[in-house]
Amino acid sequence: MTAATESGTVPQSEESGDDSPDAAPRHRPRGRRRRGHWIIAAVLVAAVGGGVYYATAGTGTAPAAGSDKPTQHTDKVTRQTLINSKQVDGTLGFKGSTSVMGRLPGTVTGLPGVGSTVSRGEPLYGVDGKPVVLLYGKSPAYRDMKSGDKGEDVRQLEENLQALGYSGFTPDSEFTDLTAQAVERWQKTLGLSQTGKVTDGRVVFASGALRIATHKAPVGSKVQPGGPVLTGTSSKRQVHVDLDIGDRSLVKKDGTATVTLPDGKTVKGTITSVGTTVKKTPGTDGAADKSTIGVDIELADGVADITEAPVTVGLQSAKKENVLTVPITALLALREGGYGVEVIGADGKGTVSAVKLGMFANGRVEVGGSGLTAGTTVGVAA
Repeated sequence: MTAATESGTVPQSEESGDDSPDAAPRHRPRGRRRRGHWIIAAVLVAAVGGGVYYATAGTGTAPAAGSDKPTQHTDKVTRQTLINSKQVDGTLGFKGSTSVMGRLPGTVTGLPGVGSTVSRGEPLYGVDGKPVVLLYGKSPAYRDMKSGDKGEDVRQLEENLQALGYSGFTPDSEFTDLTAQAVERWQKTLGLSQTGKVTDGRVVFASGALRIATHKAPVGSKVQPGGPVLTGTSSKRQVHVDLDIGDRSLVKKDGTATVTLPDGKTVKGTITSVGTTVKKTPGTDGAADKSTIGVDIELADGVADITEAPVTVGLQSAKKENVLTVPITALLALREGGYGVEVIGADGKGTVSAVKLGMFANGRVEVGGSGLTAGTTVGVAA
């Protein structure tokens, strides 16, 4: 479109040959000119993409553009909630990963089944016919624990003994004779020698119950201190997303997401982790390299017992509640700058009014301007 066309004036045709100053000016039909402005607006909106953008209309109100005939294509101004979101691929799994290393040398004589859950006080695996027991705690077990010892590992041991019903002492960071007596009662229950001392490697501390993911040392194999025995996860369901770095603004810690499961069920999730390290994956067939960050989403209860599966994740970047909106195709590019909409009166005639634009989402845009209310009829591009 030439500058003359944009100003509303059409150059004389080369075929007319009429260059008389008295020749009548030739104009485009009015309705056609408005359609051109709608096309301009649509192109400009498409150029900025689907994110959240803010623009202000020019000062003043656009000149009236009353039409001789009712506009054929119209829509309504609505008051609603706009949500800007995007669908991305994710993988359903379980939260966290723990590698259990053996600290007692011997032969592996027992392992829980893959997919089963081991809780506090239960055998995590067996060595030479004796159990290695899971206890809860953040600090690792790293030594024998006996009378006179002090430390965080002792405190964790005492808290677990009390939680398992072995009392007679006050849980603290000091291993006393009263602690040793409780340990002896616990050892008797497990079928261990009642020494009152906890041998290094007899317990494994983890932050909570472990769901067994894989076996690293099969039953009958030899295990040495430091050798892998199994891996586990928590029992909490989680979705992992390798998110394109360009979509980083869609996620924030403690934000929400919607996950569609393989069976079509939709569940809510909470974003628990947003990675800060960019992972680059080489492109194939001439495509550009892909840069991603890891995002973890913890799901609510009620997810089917699927070990791993692809899922669809809906990420919400912005939300505006109770705002006036019009279809994007209702926007007119004003000659003096900014945007407007054509307000259709009861008589079917239209008047162009400047508007301020807010959030874009799902084919609609937030607008503000004088005279706009929910239910107002506006013209839209064909």
